[in-house]
Amino acid sequence: MRKYFSETICAAGLIFLSSLSHAATAIDDAEASFVYISSTLQTFKGSGRLLENPGIDEADSAHFIAALEQAYQRFSRDFNSDSAMCSFYRDPENGRMTIEERAELSFLYMRNMDDRLALFRAANAEFQQAITDQFGRRVLDNINGMKLHSVSNQWLPAAEFDEAARINFLDAMCS
Repeated sequence: MRKYFSETICAAGLIFLSSLSHAATAIDDAEASFVYISSTLQTFKGSGRLLENPGIDEADSAHFIAALEQAYQRFSRDFNSDSAMCSFYRDPENGRMTIEERAELSFLYMRNMDDRLALFRAANAEFQQAITDQFGRRVLDNINGMKLHSVSNQWLPAAEFDEAARINFLDAMCS
């Protein structure tokens, strides 16, 4: 009986660790997708072209950009430039507060961490499904390869931030 109980506890621990690892991988993938999306949109807005095309025909580029913009809004609705968080952070009435106080209070407008992470995983799944449905699996595979090397000054608030990181995040997202 003792051996069975010990094996059951060990198996439950492995399943728990596996689910934690899977959750971390899902958030890392969501982060990479968000960075790819924000980087691609920023580059497109600056140049009017897809500099790294994942296999989109010229005729479909407007639909592709629209899909990226929709995904960007889904990921960032709580913290993008139009969000309540950024409005509070930029509000001149709050200029009497220290920047640290303003940043701390601004973050109260976001969902709690568990809800935020669930939103990011769902937004990533929806983004990948939309790309597959509209443009095919090959384009999604190309994006998944490209997003590993994407760089952006924007990132997901998928971890707790210290005071300096919170201010940096707000400055990057709310400008």
